[in-house]
Amino acid sequence: MLNSPALVIALATTVAAIPAAIWGYLFFKETDIRKLHLIILFLLGMLTAPTLLGVQYLWNINPTFNLSLLIETRIAQVSLMYAALFTLFGAMEEIIKHFAVRIIDKKTVAIKTLNNALRLSILSGLGFAFAENIYYLYSLWGALAVGELVGVFIFRSVFTMCAHMIFSGIFGFYFGVSKFAVDITKQQRLVGKADLSTRMVAKLVNIPVPKAHREKTILKGLLISVGMHAAFNYLLQYNMMIPVIISVVLGYLFLRYLLKRKAGHLVLLTDVSEKEKSMLPKKDEDVVLELLGLWFKDRRYVDVIHICERLLERDPDNNVVKLFKAKAMDHVDDKNAYKKILKSVLRSKDDLSVDDRNIISKYLEQKGNS
Repeated sequence: MLNSPALVIALATTVAAIPAAIWGYLFFKETDIRKLHLIILFLLGMLTAPTLLGVQYLWNINPTFNLSLLIETRIAQVSLMYAALFTLFGAMEEIIKHFAVRIIDKKTVAIKTLNNALRLSILSGLGFAFAENIYYLYSLWGALAVGELVGVFIFRSVFTMCAHMIFSGIFGFYFGVSKFAVDITKQQRLVGKADLSTRMVAKLVNIPVPKAHREKTILKGLLISVGMHAAFNYLLQYNMMIPVIISVVLGYLFLRYLLKRKAGHLVLLTDVSEKEKSMLPKKDEDVVLELLGLWFKDRRYVDVIHICERLLERDPDNNVVKLFKAKAMDHVDDKNAYKKILKSVLRSKDDLSVDDRNIISKYLEQKGNS
């Protein structure tokens, strides 16, 4: 065994880098995010691990503020004590990993799609897991036999690393949803899915509905990620390996599903100055959006896609229309012939404007007669 701490750290770092590189390739081989931003965020994610160790060090020298010690001494029932401890540390880890994403988003405006939010959060979790693996390998070096150390490394590289990416990714997805709260709440209202609890919160604290939706969504993402994190650690504590493996596999498949959703690829501009001016009058836009809402409720998804294609020729940065199209695309069967040829039709602006006027006029006539 090596006796030099520097050599052990170097070897642990090299070994831990192998699974980090593999996971990074799997999730980031196809992304439009700048490589510099990815590198910075990975490094920030790495820094979150020693930050938490620093917090625990401060707790040890100031026991009065040691929340971990408080839980251990105040909760007598062992299983409840572990549940509380893992919830505490799960919350600390998820919040600090998310903070790294917030920093890169604020400095570079890196998040313009739901998938950006999801991938960046996954990367922050990967950076954290990489640093944590270095710490574990260094700590266990010499304390375990080679076979045992290899076993720990393989488990942490496959399941623990993936678990961190899952927890952070799910929180990131909800954070991405919250960034586009104005457009999402408008689209939900048009299809009759207004959230009563969100409206109640908005009224109770006297804030706009989109802001209430934003805060509620972020809190929901945090609670889900912390709950999953705490459950993962709790199962590990009692060596319940089969449920651990199943939960990680299902979580990974769920992340892949989120990354493939059409709605996740939308570029929803939040900076008004970047948006192109619409060629569609506001009155006509409101009428057509109302029509889209009705058709979406009636599951006329092909019709919704058809009209959205036309509208986006006239108003390419309309976030609500983009949401309608993407969500309709998610509902249409991949084998549907219309979905396959959609990108190659309806490109003539002359034909577009005539059809748009016919659709709007017909709907206005029906509305006037009702």
